[in-house]
Amino acid sequence: MEPTPYVPARFQNASPLPLEEKQVINSRPATYKQLKKDFEEEAAQGKNLPILCVTTKGNEFVVSRTEYLSCVIDLFNCPEKWVLDELSAGIRVRGNATSFYGDVEKIKENQVPYRIKFDKKTNMLGLNNGARCKNWVLLKCSKKPLNEKFAFEAGRIIMGDHAFCSDSAYIHVYVNDVYQGIYILCEQCQVNKKRVNISEPPAGYTGIDIGYYLTIDNNPKDPFSFMIDYGKHETTDIEGVTRKFVRSAYTVKSDIYTYGQMDFIKNYIESVFEIVYQACENNRFLTLDENFDLVDSTFTSVQETVEAVMDMESVVDMYLLYEMMHDYDVGDGSFYMCIDFAKNSKCPKLQFTSPWDFTWTCSGNTERYWAGAFSDDSFVEQYNDRSNPWFVLLLKQDWFKALACDKWTELAASNAINQCLDELLTFATDNKTEFVDCYPESITSVKANAKWLRNRIAWMNTQFLLSAE
Repeated sequence: MEPTPYVPARFQNASPLPLEEKQVINSRPATYKQLKKDFEEEAAQGKNLPILCVTTKGNEFVVSRTEYLSCVIDLFNCPEKWVLDELSAGIRVRGNATSFYGDVEKIKENQVPYRIKFDKKTNMLGLNNGARCKNWVLLKCSKKPLNEKFAFEAGRIIMGDHAFCSDSAYIHVYVNDVYQGIYILCEQCQVNKKRVNISEPPAGYTGIDIGYYLTIDNNPKDPFSFMIDYGKHETTDIEGVTRKFVRSAYTVKSDIYTYGQMDFIKNYIESVFEIVYQACENNRFLTLDENFDLVDSTFTSVQETVEAVMDMESVVDMYLLYEMMHDYDVGDGSFYMCIDFAKNSKCPKLQFTSPWDFTWTCSGNTERYWAGAFSDDSFVEQYNDRSNPWFVLLLKQDWFKALACDKWTELAASNAINQCLDELLTFATDNKTEFVDCYPESITSVKANAKWLRNRIAWMNTQFLLSAE
């Protein structure tokens, strides 16, 4: 039996009330309240996961990737303290390939990811220690519900409080009472004191002494995007492959207001990469002067030179996560970094942050380097070179490998990553009916990916686990 549709009272009027004018639910007709209660009870029947309902104004389809559609959000089948009752928000489709590059008919016919923007700061399901933010993301699980969730969980274990990694939760999603499937609710990658904590400039500010949040972007559409050619340099990776670096697009995701600011951060990224390359490949030790120009330094080692401009803890953490997951997009899409030039900056060096987009992971040979090596030739022929030049250069350095070994050994001693994998596998098994009803092959996929990850972790141990003395 299909659930009885309901339409919030504010949308039943010929002239709908503005979304910010919250109505008192007790003033609604009893029939409305009963219909809503009946729908929620029927939707929750046999389900343990929380349920999120989106009701758009006029029950319109959510198809735009750029324009938010007015809606209200209900969240139930969860502890009372996390229940949301018709909170005003906007919703739009997000993603590129996952949203069929904006093909409206395919969006209507398939599960797609969404971005939600509440009118007021709101927490969802207690994520990120109860942080209240306007922006949230619904990622589709598709047929591989483990990959993204495990990457977020493992990322939070590896990175701790040093850099931002999204918290997340599995939920059921309805849009206009039509069931969409199981999604992963997670946090938007954004500048925010509770997320990426760098300074935000006042509106219209033209100075360069601000925070910059940017991503390597394989589908740049923003006017504040630029190309980095990595000096047209080449190197031989840890697997013995010699290749030139392929240029990449970078997009600034934080607020900037002038092309002067964009030119500055472009030049800065180019200069930092040149510092890393010259130190690692040629033992030439450069630095930046007070005008951010490249000059010779007084440093006497590669490590000292690189650590002067890069937050190495974040680089090591992100490397280990991406190496473990084998993300095919490690150097080509949704790879985030930040730097803050403001006074009293908490991020004065280039920091790698916000691990994201792990749908294309957990496959391939478990016993070789991936994130720290060039994409293999067969992959390049089909999908282009998606290598990460930063990791390719650094992994060949003994001191960087030593830092990675120290961190991996610490993680292994805690057994937190293995426990996380065990818990997610148990969770999926305990809620097998819900996952299988949504995606018949999901549990088979979960078990296959868990097996792949166990083999991958075992290989990581051979490369990064220090033996006890």
